[in-house]
This record gives sequence, structure tokens and C-alpha cells, in this order.
Amino acid sequence: MDTDPAADTAGLPRYESLSRLLQDPSVGLVSLCLPPGGRAEAAHDVLRAGRALLVEKPPAMTVDELDSVVAHGVDQGVPTGVMFQHRMRLTDEIETGLFRTPEVTAVLEVSRYRPVGHYHERSWRGRPQEALGGIVAHLGFHYLDLACQILGSPVDVQEIGRRERLPGIDSRVAALVLFESGAVLSMTVSAESAARGERLAIYGSDRRLVIEDGQVTVTTETERMTSPVEPTLILRRRVYEEMAHSIENSSAPVVCSLARARGVTWLTQALASQTQEAPC
Repeated sequence: MDTDPAADTAGLPRYESLSRLLQDPSVGLVSLCLPPGGRAEAAHDVLRAGRALLVEKPPAMTVDELDSVVAHGVDQGVPTGVMFQHRMRLTDEIETGLFRTPEVTAVLEVSRYRPVGHYHERSWRGRPQEALGGIVAHLGFHYLDLACQILGSPVDVQEIGRRERLPGIDSRVAALVLFESGAVLSMTVSAESAARGERLAIYGSDRRLVIEDGQVTVTTETERMTSPVEPTLILRRRVYEEMAHSIENSSAPVVCSLARARGVTWLTQALASQTQEAPC
């Protein structure tokens, strides 16, 4: 469904409204690529029609909104997922809870430049009630989600430095995060440097895990294991494949599960509620 008549739909049928799309019985999965503010209403419409749902990041404005959508999907018996394609980089070993202990220390750094015009030219991106924020909610979100998948549920966050492009639209955030396991994470997400990079380093009792620009490396005293970097388009395709598998088997998705976005949604909501601003 696209209201822009010039949009290229690659030969796929076009619908003028979501309600028209949901009247087509051949549609089994709806991917919502709308701004996060106000998206929940459309998500509930999709689920009410009995269709599987995939949302882009950030998946929700608040934890309550996320929980409501997840619960509706369970009630309807349809899968709900989120496009956190970087989760597909994690191995089963990483997700066993190995890094959910009090001695774990982690560092997250994301730098993705965005000029002021980026938020003026795309109107909704400059309005926090629709965008949820700036660099953290849109480009830092993927690696923050990875941190939550590996370290568990965050329970406290202390912001120590913020700069903004526009009111409520952050261009740099530095913070300390405490997880339920006792693990701690120091994070900096910035849109102010032209040097691009994404890095999450986690130090456990006997190994180090580093995810840097898409490459995963696990280092122990005896070995170093590095995985190949898969292109983003391939990872996104794997998300759709998991959703299709869930539809075919009447099961919930595992890796791209929307319910598993609760930790990063809580974290972003908590950061959005903190208004401390660093000196310019």
C-alpha cells in the first residue's frame, strides 16, 4: 500500500488504503514501514484482520504499546515480528545466556552522520511525537537491541550527555545501562561524526564477543572465531523467511520475535524521558 502514485511497486498490486489491502485474502503478512508514532493503530488493524504482522524499527513508542500489540497477536493466533535483521548474526551459543552474569562489562559505539537537513526535509523525522527521537531510536537501535538480546533485560539507565539537532531529536547520547543480570554497558551513539562505525564489545569471565560493522568475533584464551559478514539485504530476507515459516507452521517467530524487543523499547523509552543536555 503506497499513497505515492510515483512509487515503484515492482509490478506488485497497489492498494490505496490499508483497509483495501486487508480485504485481499491472498495477503498473509503485512510489513508496516510507517513512522513509529501512530503506527500502533495500524498494527492492531492488521492483527484484527487475522494477518501476520512485521514492524520496522523502532517497533513501538512505549513498552505498553509494544505489549498491547504482542498480546493482540497472541489472542489472534498470528505471528508478530520486528525487522531487527542484525539479530540474524547471532549464533545459538551467543544466545544461551553466557554473558548474563554480574562480571560482564560491555561497550557500545555507533556513529552514523546525519545533517540537520535530514530532519527538516523528512517532516516526521523532526517531530519526536512521531519519530521517538533521533540517532538513538533510528540508527543506534540495532546494536542496542543486540546488546539486550545478549545481556538480557535492562533495569536502569543513566544518561550522562545529550546533544540535539532539534528539540527532542538527539544527535548524540552517552549513557550507562545496568542489566537485570548485573552486567553493565557504557554506550555512545552519535550523528555528529562523518566517520561511520558500529561496534559492540562484550567482556565475559572467559571470553570476549565483538560485533563490529556486521562482523562477529568471539575470542577465548585458546581460539578466535570470526563469522563472515552477511549483507543487510540477505539478513532482511532471512527475517521474511522466518515470518513465512511461522505463518506456514502456525508458530511464533524466534529470532525476529516482536516480544523480544521489550528490552530495547524500555531502554529507548527511558532515555526519551531524560532531558539532561550536555553543553554545546
